[in-house]
Parts: sequence; structure tokens; C-alpha cells
Amino acid sequence: MTPLLERVIRRARPPGTRHLLTFTSLTVAGQSEAVLSMLGLVALVRLAGAERSGTLIFAQALASVWFLLLDPRLEDAAQRFVPIEQRRSGRGAALYARLLGWDVAIGAAASGAGLVLVLGARLLGWATDDLALMLALAVVSGGAAASTGAAGAAFALTDRLRAFGVLRLRCTAVSVALALGGLLALGPAGYLAGQAAGAIVTAAVLGRLSLRVVRADMGTVAGTGPAAADVPMPAGLAGFTLKASASTSVAAASESGVLALAGLLGDPALVTVLKLASAPGRLYTTLISPVASMLHPRLARAATAGETAPIRRDVLRSTLLLGAAGAGALAVAVPVMGEALGLVYGAVYAQAGQTALLLLAVACVKGGVSWSKVLPLALGRPAWRLTYLSVEGVSLLALLFAADRLAPGALPTSVAFGWGSLALAVLGSGVWITLMRGLTAADE
Repeated sequence: MTPLLERVIRRARPPGTRHLLTFTSLTVAGQSEAVLSMLGLVALVRLAGAERSGTLIFAQALASVWFLLLDPRLEDAAQRFVPIEQRRSGRGAALYARLLGWDVAIGAAASGAGLVLVLGARLLGWATDDLALMLALAVVSGGAAASTGAAGAAFALTDRLRAFGVLRLRCTAVSVALALGGLLALGPAGYLAGQAAGAIVTAAVLGRLSLRVVRADMGTVAGTGPAAADVPMPAGLAGFTLKASASTSVAAASESGVLALAGLLGDPALVTVLKLASAPGRLYTTLISPVASMLHPRLARAATAGETAPIRRDVLRSTLLLGAAGAGALAVAVPVMGEALGLVYGAVYAQAGQTALLLLAVACVKGGVSWSKVLPLALGRPAWRLTYLSVEGVSLLALLFAADRLAPGALPTSVAFGWGSLALAVLGSGVWITLMRGLTAADE
């Protein structure tokens, strides 16, 4: 056996029991959230009808866009700068408490501004009473949920992600129960009111526990009052947060931008095919997403200590493991994808199987470098990811436009777009691997 093969086998060994339990906890929590949310939506549509349900979904979508623009998502800053402050002064808990307080305050301010806009729209006659009420409730829910990301960062910082997965599952169950109870009692408005109540309860529980675990892990320095206020803001925090938040917004807008362009190209069938064909890839991405969450605190701690060897070890190991997982997923999907789409969505969509396989392959390739979501943040270089996502988003739109011109028709266009997306994913993965190797070359 060659030395290179021995190194590959050693790095590709299965993760330990502790990591598997953490991964399982986060995966179960994420999938349960998706399933419970879907069941709640099914109940809403069946009890309220398509028209009122559509009004509610529209209100939620507007609120999501509002907070996508205004929520700075300080969880990334917390994972970058709290370990640095803890290493420098031992006051990481106080800095974390200040960042969490800011996140809560920003969410409340964004909610207040959103409610003023809703009131103005109602007074000007731009929104009916029903829509205005739903918008107001959706805004309250979004504002309460704004701080949960920063609260979750505490569990990553203190290596308690497994407990966080269990806690998320419990909070989701409470929120769904409140939403369904409100739906049965008061209809769609009650559904949103229940969601808002659940978001407030979740934020309160996560916020309280996050402060507790950070203080227990980083010392007894008080995290509130003058102690937290006296902690100086680390240099570069504002710029880091702005770029990290912009990256999240660009990533969230990429998929919707592709679908919007498909609609503008004049073929509703293309929108439907792309939406349905991307579902298997989205499912796979959701399943492996806890890996990035688990890597983020490890990479941040290594970067804070100035150690590149652990970064390279974790990155290469995750690439090998997720590469194998992606290959396995494709091997399972190839013989059944077309039949599966036809069974779920109708026989007419079985022909979208090739596009679905291509987009699943895209997800598998990107999954192999899922560390690229968090490595730039851990290193304090969020501009890397922002630049990459911006170029990728523009490239995807150009690919779809070219596919529509070169292969007219919903299915031919979607297949051409799938091949182009796969080539772009392979190229992008090569870019990230090259950047990572350059970063750690000095440690060889």
C-alpha cells in the first residue's frame, strides 16, 4: 500500500461516536422542523382554503424578505470574535452577551419598523385589514426569531451542538402545537399568532440557556450590565458582520433568482421543472448541512490559535467522507430518479429525472466542500465567500439564459442548465480546494 493511499484511508475513517451523535441530533432536528412545518402547512391549506392560505404565505414571504435585509445575523461574528476575546482577555462570555443583546435589540427595532410600515400600508389602502393583520403577526414572529441564530452560536462555541439539536426539536414541537391550536381556534390569524408566540418562547428559552452555557464554559465574568458594556468591540467586527450577512443574503437569493429568471423567460413549465427537479438536491443538502455547523467552531478555534494543521485535517477528512456519501447518494438515485419523480408529482414529470440527477450531482459536488461555507468566516475573511457567491449567482443566471437560447423547451433547457451547473460546481470546488491548499501550504 502506497503512503498516499494510507493517508487517504486514515483521513477517510468514519467519525467517532460523539461526532455521529451530534450529527444525528442536528439532522433529526432539521428534518423534524421541515416535516412539522410541512404538516402545519397541510393543515392550514385544508382548514383555511387556498385563498386565505395564499394570503398568509404571502405575508410570511414579505416578512422573510424584510428580515433577510435587516437582520445582521451576529452568530457568525460570535463564532469568530468570542474565542479571540476569550483568548485575549478571558472575557469571551461578556462579549457574547453583548452581541446577543445587540441581536435582540436589532430584531426588536426591525420589528418596530416593519409594524410602522404595515400600519402605513393599511392607512393608505395598500393592504386590507386581513393582510395587514397577517403581516403584523409575521413581522412579530420574524423579529422574535432574529436572535435565535446568535443563541445557537453559544452551543457551537461550547461544544454542545448535540444538546442544541434536542432543544431545537422541543422548541419546534411547542411552536407547531401553538400554531395548530391557534389555527383551530381563530383560523389563519390564529395560526400566525401561535407561530409568533412560539417564536417568542423559543427566543426566550434559547437566549437564557445560551448565556448560561457560555458563562459555564468561559468563566464567571458577568455577561450583562456594565461588565458586558465595558467589553471593547473587536476591530473589524462591523465589516466582518456586513460581509457575512451579505453572503447569506446572496446565497438565499440565488435559487429564487434562477426561478424568477425562468419565469421572465416566458415558460411557466420551466419554473415548475426546475423547482421539482431541484428537490432531491435540496434534500441531500439539508441532510449534510450539520457537517458545516459542526466544523465551524473547530475551524474557528484552530484559526484563533494560529494552527493550520487541524484546519487542513478537518477539511480534507470532511471532503473525503462527504465525497463518498455523495457518490453513494448518486448510485442509489440513478436507477430510480425518474420513476420517483413520476410517483410523487405525476407521470408527466418523470421526464425531469435527468435534470434532477444533474442537480443532485451538483449538490453532491458542493457537499464535498461544504466547509467552504464556514472556513472563510472562521479565518475572518468573509469577503472570500461573498465574492464567490456573487460570481456563482451571476454565472447561474447566465447559464440559464444561454440554455434557454441554445435548447428551447422546458425539458431541454433544464437539462442544459443542469450540465452547466454541474460544470460550475466542479470548477467552484476546485477553486475552494486550491484556496485551502494555499492557506495551509506553509504548515506542510
